[in-house]
Amino acid sequence: MVEHFSAIRCEILAPDDHALVDIGKIAKTCAIDLGINVPLILIGSHQISRETESAISLKIPKEIAILNDGIWKLASRIACFCPEIRVSTQIYSQSNFSSIQL
Repeated sequence: MVEHFSAIRCEILAPDDHALVDIGKIAKTCAIDLGINVPLILIGSHQISRETESAISLKIPKEIAILNDGIWKLASRIACFCPEIRVSTQIYSQSNFSSIQL
């Protein structure tokens, strides 16, 4: 069965619920500021320990990435507002489910 991608998955790793909400709001605000009118699906989880760094991973379908220039600026913009967290982006191909991590 072929999975259909219609949103950007935004996976957030943070120490507590407050940080999860704050990082999620920043990600959504950055997407709006860049004119990205694709839904962001926020998926949060807590860090295992305080020593683990907070992170946000954007998982973007190739079909969405090629249609919107703002997508390529989203990770950089989030990193500017959250310099203490690790930001990564993965572009997925719908046809073969391979990914490229940038």
